[in-house]
Parts: sequence; structure tokens; C-alpha cells
Amino acid sequence: MNKKVIMRSTVIATLAIALGLTAACSKQQPEAAAAPGNTRAVFVRTAAVEQRQILDEVVVTGTIKPQAQVQVVSEISARLLRLNKDEGAWVKKGEVIAVLDATDARLAADRANAAVAVAEANRAHALTERERASNLLKTGGITDKDHLAANVALQVAEASLAQVKAEAAIAMQNVSRCQIRAPFSGRVAKRLVDAGTMLAPGTPVLQLVDNSTLEFRASVPSTEISRVKPGAPVAITVDALPGATLRGQVTRILPLVEERSRSFEVVARVSESNDLVSGLFARGRIRVREIPDALVVPPSSLVHDGQSAGKANIFVIEQGKADVRAVEIGVEGADAVQIRGLRPGTTIVVDPPTTLASGAPVEIQNSGNTVER
Repeated sequence: MNKKVIMRSTVIATLAIALGLTAACSKQQPEAAAAPGNTRAVFVRTAAVEQRQILDEVVVTGTIKPQAQVQVVSEISARLLRLNKDEGAWVKKGEVIAVLDATDARLAADRANAAVAVAEANRAHALTERERASNLLKTGGITDKDHLAANVALQVAEASLAQVKAEAAIAMQNVSRCQIRAPFSGRVAKRLVDAGTMLAPGTPVLQLVDNSTLEFRASVPSTEISRVKPGAPVAITVDALPGATLRGQVTRILPLVEERSRSFEVVARVSESNDLVSGLFARGRIRVREIPDALVVPPSSLVHDGQSAGKANIFVIEQGKADVRAVEIGVEGADAVQIRGLRPGTTIVVDPPTTLASGAPVEIQNSGNTVER
């Protein structure tokens, strides 16, 4: 019995020693992994600081609009007989696009012409009476008072004739207004009434647009009012025309800042394009100036701290390690940002990983291939 107890004690002691050695080995492994010589490198993509021209631009959004857009209205009260042009049709300036019932207008013109004839007869009679009064005055047949009355009667007749002639001209004008003509050459954008509608003066009939000359209208923050000038070139892109860049030029700046948006409107003439129509959403880049020999980096290489708008951090690669440098930001372009504080050709990290820290070793991978370590 004593021998069995001794053997069991020996086995238990042996197992305890083995477990202790295993635990000691497991504790030593993290320490070895944490050794400085075994720190893993961070994979990064890099680019070089370039020295080239950069454009200082103001980026805006706006709408393509026609230079001329009107609602053609009826100028008189009449019934619409027919529309000569439908939506989408091309019309020339002065072309008849709608016809109104001219019956009432012609009758009014006939009445006005008859009134003119009566007024002319009255004037002729008054003129004859004035001449007779003048002859009688010489012979003493009438007094000065009678002669003055004859002169006044002639003046009244002449004034009445002038009045009815003006009314006749208006009546004839209303007859011509029964044919509604295009005020300029363009396309019919919308039909607003149908034939048979009784129109009142000012009732819209058609909407006419001139797409031959289009404009880009955009709102610009008031902080840029001193930088944007008439004549500045504008590069315009339209979502409906992917891959196309239209050229424009600022033609005028509205001298008014909206109180709610704190912005002002800029109008630029757009280069001709057969695919461009009014109403399209567009983006524009208004060129303010050109900066030659600027030091530029990709926008994705900058790390902003959210405190200083004109400053940022950037990771520089030196001797296989990352080093954080503070730089000043200048002009911010669409594909490049001007910086100050580095030299041309300096290797920098693009899209730095969140795990990257200053002093960490890096492994450069550009285009999926390792190029340096």
C-alpha cells in the first residue's frame, strides 16, 4: 500500500512540473512577438511631391438656362381659333404661331373708321365756318366774339378728329393682334391653352425658349465676391452629358447678395452644344488665377486635425519609416492641393491607414506590387 501511494505522488508531481513548463513557454511567446526587432511593417501607397501649375478655382453648382425665355400671351379678349405650332416646333421671329377670332376686333375697327369719317366732316364744316367768319369780320358783318367762336369750333373739331383717329389706330392694332407672332426665333417649350379657349388680355398661350444661346447660372458664396470677376473662364460639366466639358465665360455678376443664403448669382455664357437644353443641372469651376511652379500633393494624402483650416499633417517616408510633418495648405484643386513645407520629389503616403503612426516601419505597395521597403 505504501508503494502505491508513493507512485501516485510521483506521477502527480511530474504532471505539475510539465504544466508549469508549458505555462512558462506560453508567457514567453508574446514577449518575443513584442520585441522591437519583430515589429510588423504597415503597408502603404505613396506618391511624390510635384512642382507644377495649379489652378485656383471656385467650384459652384447651378442650372443651364436659355438667354431668352418668355410666355407668349394674348393681348386682347378673343377666342383662340387655332395654334399653328405645337410643342418642340421651331419658329422664326415674326412667324404667326396662333390665330384668334378677329370678328369683334374688325367690327370695332369699322366703327372707329366711321367715327373718323364723321370727325373729318365736322372738321371740314368748322373750317368753312371759320373762313366765312374771317371774311365777315373784314366787312364788319360779325363781331370779334363771333369770329373767336368760329376759331374755337374749328379747334374742337380738329381735336375730335385726332381722338377718333387714335381710337381707329388702336382698333386696327387689335385686329393685327388676332395673329399672335413669335417675338424671337426659338422652340415652343410648352402649350398652355387649347383651341376654342376664350382668352382674356394677358392669358399665356405658349412658352417659347431660345436655346441657341444658353447660360449657366450659379450661386456663389459671398466670401468669393472679391475673387470672381467678369470675363473669368468657366469649365462646366453636366450630369446628363458624361465625359463632356463645356467652356464658358462669366458675362455678368448680379450686384445683390441674398440674405438667406449669403450668396450672389453669376451668369456665364456656355459654348454651343447640340445636346444641351435648358433646365439641366450643371457644375462649374470658375478660374480665378493660375499658380505656376506650385508644390502639390494628392488631396487624399493630407490628414486634417479639424482645428486649423490652413494646416494639415502629412506622412513622409524616410529610411523605410513614416514621419509626420506639418504643412500649410494653399489652393485646393479637384485633383491636387498646394502645400508649403516640403521639397519637390519627397515621398509621401497616400490614403494613410488609421494604424499608421510616426516612426512606424512601412512597406510600400503601389499598384498592388511591392516596390520598396
